[in-house]
Amino acid sequence: MCRLFGQLADSHRSAAQPLCSAENALRTQSHLHPHGWGIAWYGGDGPRVRRGVMAAHADEAFVRAGRTARSRIVVAHVRDASVGRVAIENTHPFVEGRWVLAHNGTVARYKRSRTVREALLAAISAPRRRRLAGETDSERCFQIFLSRLDLRPGRGRASVDDVRTALAETVALVCAIADRGELRSTLNFLVSDGRLLCACRHGKPLHLSGKAGGGHLVAVASEPIGKTGWEAVPEGGFVGVDGALRIVRAPLGL
Repeated sequence: MCRLFGQLADSHRSAAQPLCSAENALRTQSHLHPHGWGIAWYGGDGPRVRRGVMAAHADEAFVRAGRTARSRIVVAHVRDASVGRVAIENTHPFVEGRWVLAHNGTVARYKRSRTVREALLAAISAPRRRRLAGETDSERCFQIFLSRLDLRPGRGRASVDDVRTALAETVALVCAIADRGELRSTLNFLVSDGRLLCACRHGKPLHLSGKAGGGHLVAVASEPIGKTGWEAVPEGGFVGVDGALRIVRAPLGL
């Protein structure tokens, strides 16, 4: 599987500590999740992303990117490749316009079932299908999420509720396509458009902190980073944070 991290904080705050040097930093977690890394943050022209295919703990480019990533929102990911080659095009976070997504989990039966792969593809709107660049189930889930978000009234400036609804529809649709018997998809997603930071828990641990690192900061992570201030997001739960650091906790279900 993988590990993900996102923070929404004052724009001057660096993400280097939780990414690189804190207790159980994302770089430390990469010892068990060694198949590449990615860090996304926002400039005036939209998302900026750095990726590598080495393990983050063995790649100084990860440290340099972690020190460079300085914006209100930072999204990062270390990969344990379950679907798709170790390659840049399969490395999270995925980026489309202003949106970025990182995924922890796997779509059930994706590797073994052509029917599942074709059904996921059909769930993506036709214009978005042409934007697929890699092989992963995660990238396809991202485009399904964006296809659902396109149908929301606030598509040009989504609200936290718009994102919750689109994530809920994505999880429900993917599970309906892929899950059979004891084979269940794990679909923890972390998404942002540079204004909002939202995440859902479906099948894997997820944690939230409004205090990690102190000060004006909200963070979401697969594992607690640092010593204090984390709470578990309930299974089937959603968390959304807006630019005023208002936190919405809600069930993901529609």
